[in-house]
Amino acid sequence: MAIFRNRPLAAACVVLILSAAGAFLLPFSFVLVFLSIAAVALIALIAWSIVRRMTGRKLLLLLLALALFLGTGRVLFDRYRARRLLGDRIGTEVSVVFVVEEIYSRSAYGSSLRVRVTELEGEPCRIRALLTTENLSPLYLGDTVSGRVNCADIAASCYYEGQESSYVADGMVATLEVSEESEPTLIKSGSGSFAARLSDFRYRLHHRLTEAVKGEKGELIGALLLGIRDPLENSTVRDFRRVGLSHLLALSGLHLSVLVGILDLFLRAVRLGKRPRICALFLFCIGYLFLTGCSFSMLRAVLMLCILQAAFFCKGDYDAFTALCFGGAAMVMMAPGAVFDLSFQMTMLATFGILAFGPLQTRLTRWIPACKGIRGILYRALRAVISSLLITLSATVAILPIQWLIFGEMSILTPLANLLMIPLTAPLLTLGLLMLALCAVPWLTAILGIPAGAIAELMLAVTSRLSPWEGMVSLRYDFVPFILIPLFLVTAVLLCVDLKKRAPLVLTPVAVAAIAFAVCLAVSNHMGSGKVEAVYRNVGKNEGLLLLRNGNAVLCDISNGSRTQLQEDYMLLQQHCATDIDVLLLTHYHERQIASLSDFSGMVMIRSLWLPEPQNDSDKEILVDLLRVAMQAELPVTIYAYDTPLTVFGAGEITVLAPLYEDRSVEPALWMDVLIGETSLTYQSGAYSEYARHAGKEEPHVADYLILGSHGPVPHEAVLPILAESPREIVIAHERILLCYEPLFDTRYVYLPAERTYVLK
Repeated sequence: MAIFRNRPLAAACVVLILSAAGAFLLPFSFVLVFLSIAAVALIALIAWSIVRRMTGRKLLLLLLALALFLGTGRVLFDRYRARRLLGDRIGTEVSVVFVVEEIYSRSAYGSSLRVRVTELEGEPCRIRALLTTENLSPLYLGDTVSGRVNCADIAASCYYEGQESSYVADGMVATLEVSEESEPTLIKSGSGSFAARLSDFRYRLHHRLTEAVKGEKGELIGALLLGIRDPLENSTVRDFRRVGLSHLLALSGLHLSVLVGILDLFLRAVRLGKRPRICALFLFCIGYLFLTGCSFSMLRAVLMLCILQAAFFCKGDYDAFTALCFGGAAMVMMAPGAVFDLSFQMTMLATFGILAFGPLQTRLTRWIPACKGIRGILYRALRAVISSLLITLSATVAILPIQWLIFGEMSILTPLANLLMIPLTAPLLTLGLLMLALCAVPWLTAILGIPAGAIAELMLAVTSRLSPWEGMVSLRYDFVPFILIPLFLVTAVLLCVDLKKRAPLVLTPVAVAAIAFAVCLAVSNHMGSGKVEAVYRNVGKNEGLLLLRNGNAVLCDISNGSRTQLQEDYMLLQQHCATDIDVLLLTHYHERQIASLSDFSGMVMIRSLWLPEPQNDSDKEILVDLLRVAMQAELPVTIYAYDTPLTVFGAGEITVLAPLYEDRSVEPALWMDVLIGETSLTYQSGAYSEYARHAGKEEPHVADYLILGSHGPVPHEAVLPILAESPREIVIAHERILLCYEPLFDTRYVYLPAERTYVLK
């Protein structure tokens, strides 16, 4: 293999990318030290090369020192500039002039935009920042705006793990907060700017595609051809993710290679010369790059193609691996934050894996003989299947670090899905490109839309059928690092050494890791077969109770019914090695649940929905709407009766008691019992004891674990629960509840302030 052998430029480019990433993560003083060391080493190597003859080893050391200097220096320059401009201004109100570059979100509740600051306190400036508003922002792409805003650290606008990295990847170094009292002033409209016109043109093309092919089929064609994924239904994006085909919705080298191949065949057919043909392909790639939004994956593919064309004109050899590394280094030099962008990381690693394992794929396919007739057709089909599986395996192994650290899960259906879907992608992109080229002739576009729509419908049908399969595997088990880290290290060593005739040995770590994962998963499931983990989440008056066993999950939603709360519960569920929601249990009704369930069921695989019996006319109306949503999402529904035990995990029971209301409160007080084996857990709202006493009801038995939750009304008087015996542990989620209950002896108390999770095992 020896992927870096005779490739000094590729090795230097990798060092540049890694040094840039390290320069972001290390303290400023450390980066300055590394930059000084790299500068001294570079000067010494240049002097040594002048005094004595240049050799291959000297060239390699010189390139490595130069790469280290450029990588750390580029990031250090950006960090120093941001530090100099914003050092004392964080946390203060500043006067700025900025240009809107991208709109992340815009709603009545608030907006987020990426802006380029051109003036800061009257001085010329050139930094990117995140602009946040408390209402619907009227700003559009290219608008030039001035005003006074509050300057904050970028972390101030981060609400989930990894969000700050995505902001850094876009080059943003601060947050500019706009309040309703300090609305900025529009200086110049951006409606005529290049960015706005390009965006409008892109969406006009997308509209023409969706006019020719109606519905979700047309939206899929627009996503594959133009990269516009926003109109796609959440369920479509979810299905593509669950079967491991998210890369099809993210434009990359696959899409570009298909389109360039189509255009090249057309130019050959009209007998265009080689040099003019290459120039035409180059211009097409640049135009397509801007048309699709200049994503890092597409930029990487275009840079590799440009290097290929340059090698042709210079009559030199083209090395794809060197082109990949050089393209990645060029992107980092242009935008250092690219090292944190998921698109950059995924496209670089996936292409790296395909190229690194490429010689092995060639060797394996050579074992299949070439012959004529039916046997030859079968052999060619077998070679195509093996190539597809090996390419999928190569890319999957290469992106495992991202799957493990960022997503925490992976799909084992990817090889099958790629085998079925990749052959459909090329004809669909071909038809889509022809539809755009001939959009001036509506009847011809409509004819082309018939086969394009049929292919898109087939792709949607295949992904929707594969999505419910148990194909998602969690990578958050405790044993996973002990398998993946040795896999990465050993595979990297085997790829860098010259194995000569023993190249197939490079797949050995992959096979060993797969077997080890299967064995450890089986052992873990066996050891945890009788254990259930309960996770309680408290955010103000919104709560969730998760019950998990061996990757199976029951989500009991005790909140205001918003999608945000369901999403928070699901993220917590993923952290505990579950990938699907086996049962979503609603304890009472909220009108918000209708819209939130519609959105959430399209994003997350829910296998069963449990709804309580309605208690009044309002509940009945919400129930009807929830049933309609469930029918559209093909979601099985169980309507359960209060006070009736519900079986979970085959042996456990959940019992939800009828909610208690009082005239002065519109929110119910809730009680829920969970019994797993001989261990019991009880959840009750803070005011349940008070409401039960007013209603003349006796409280049910107290479990081993008692959660005094914060949902609904807080207690207005000190009411002691009727306790047959002291529970082992009482979790209190609200300060008022803490004041209303007297402590019990021999009981462990846990007080949870707002926004905390607690695990009960």
